[in-house]
Amino acid sequence: MSWYREQTGQGPALLLLHGWGMESRVFAGWRPFLEKHFTCISYDLPGHGRSPCTADGMQWAYVLEQLADMLRREVETPILLGWSLGGLLALGLGLTQPALLKGLVLMASSPSFRQRPDWTAGIPAATLEDFGQRLHNDPQGTRKRFLALQVLGDPQGRRALEGMTNWPSPDPVCLADGLALLQEVDLRDRLDSLSMPVQLIHGAQDRIVPPEASFYLQQHLPDSHLNVLEKAGHAPFLSQPQTCRDALLEVWV
Repeated sequence: MSWYREQTGQGPALLLLHGWGMESRVFAGWRPFLEKHFTCISYDLPGHGRSPCTADGMQWAYVLEQLADMLRREVETPILLGWSLGGLLALGLGLTQPALLKGLVLMASSPSFRQRPDWTAGIPAATLEDFGQRLHNDPQGTRKRFLALQVLGDPQGRRALEGMTNWPSPDPVCLADGLALLQEVDLRDRLDSLSMPVQLIHGAQDRIVPPEASFYLQQHLPDSHLNVLEKAGHAPFLSQPQTCRDALLEVWV
């Protein structure tokens, strides 16, 4: 199965992976800032946007396998930029298929989205469990609530998000699978083995993933660079598109 793919721009290949409950057109307002410098490629994750949800849904091993297969078809080895859940997938691919990538950009992401006894830089387990229960009864309403949290305390990001909450809801099975990945996956014990350059971009006002997650990543990834955007929330490319573009140029061009 192939995921929906869109390509624009010129320059080094930059592949964009969106977050939970979203689709690749979330990057539409940011792409004009990037297209003079990068060939922008974006995929819709399974069950999101224009990609169907198959029987395998968004199971971890299956999604990484499918993503790897599609990257093998790309003409150029890309920089893989993952936002939020997309960053978790990007990190997983970097750990399992490093030869397919030039490097990683992890934006508002984490090696473990859920809090654990030895990990406070995440979302409380009770919050994710509540989302899971609400998702079963009201998928679209739960998704809208989660999107609102992404721009809490970020007025510019909130304005940019207007209209997106009315997009069609992803397939319920794939949406639930994606939430399960946020609850279950923990890549902390594998970080030292990542052998590629990694850029970390995080909003200081992020109310979903604490910036401490990126501080941890910087400490444990051998070749990493951290940009903290003081006035941005969980979706810094929405509220500060030029600043995010400039941060990429500093590292990759």
